[in-house]
This record gives sequence, structure tokens and C-alpha cells, in this order.
Amino acid sequence: MEKPAIPLRKFLHIGAWVVGMAVALLVILLLVAPTKVHIEQSVLIHAPPAAVWDQTARFDRYNQWNTLREMEPSAKFRIDGVDGTAGASTTWTGKKIGYGRLRHLSLTPHTEIRQQLEFFEPLNAVSDICFKFADSAGGTRVTWSMDAEYPRPKNIVGMFMKDNLETDFRKGLLRLKSAAEASVSAEKK
Repeated sequence: MEKPAIPLRKFLHIGAWVVGMAVALLVILLLVAPTKVHIEQSVLIHAPPAAVWDQTARFDRYNQWNTLREMEPSAKFRIDGVDGTAGASTTWTGKKIGYGRLRHLSLTPHTEIRQQLEFFEPLNAVSDICFKFADSAGGTRVTWSMDAEYPRPKNIVGMFMKDNLETDFRKGLLRLKSAAEASVSAEKK
């Protein structure tokens, strides 16, 4: 027995219903997704603040442990300005990681670094980055945070990126920990 064909009118009715639900879901996401994103991760590094500072404030060292290098080892990195000072920046370009820049806004030695992160490709985005360093029993507690605003409709992208960024921050802090602790071990030898 052959199944009867779906009449065109019924097919169009179902299609309109599906499209309407998709549009409604998109509108709900636009309204529900936050327009501000805050990410914060921290780690205890068994190294003095000066060793951790050196790995973070100097872009020649930062570019070795940051997760962008891991994501795309063939990406090109460039440092502009006097490395480790306010106004210095690192710029990267790659097929996977796109094109962006991280610039030091202010540095309070061994205490805090404030930066501006700009992505130009694949999409435009600006974020405020902060590293805080605190003496802690047995080492230095480093807190890495990011604050960004994603106006509608970009807020949907921000909502989905948050988990990935938190993972990148955790990985980056573990790589920073390894680099700083290795530099202290090398100095002791």
C-alpha cells in the first residue's frame, strides 16, 4: 500500500510552524542571553611573585604559555612597544585564532596587570583583562579575569563562548604555573 502524499497546503503549514518556532527561539535567546560576561579563574603557583610576574607581564614569555599558541602553533605573534610596560602590546594572526591584540593598560609590579583584549577577526570584540597576584602560603595566587559586553544580537555568541573561555583560562593558568615553577627550579640549579 502506498502512503498518500502530504498535500502542499499541509506541508506549507508545517513549514511555517517550524520557521515560526525557530524565530521565537532566537528571540527568546536574544532576550535571555546576558549582554555582560565575567570570567574568573585562579591558581596557586609555587613560585615567588617576581617569577610569576615575569611570565605574565612580558609578552615574550606570555606568548609561550597562552592558549592561543597551543590552539595554533603556526600563528604569527608580534610584540610592539617596550615589552613589560604600559602601552606594550602583542598582536597575533592565524587561520584558526584570527587576528587580535592584547595591550597593557597599567601594571602595578607584582600586584596587578590591566589589559585590553581586542579581536578584529573573525568577529570584532573588546574585553577588559586583569591579572591579580597575591602572596600566599607557599607561593603566589594568580587570578585571571575577563569582562566583556556583547550587545544584542552578539550576546548569543557570548553566551556560548563563556564555557570555552573558562576552559582556556584554566588551561592557561596551568601552563603559567608550569612555566613559572620551571623558571624557579632552573634558577636554583
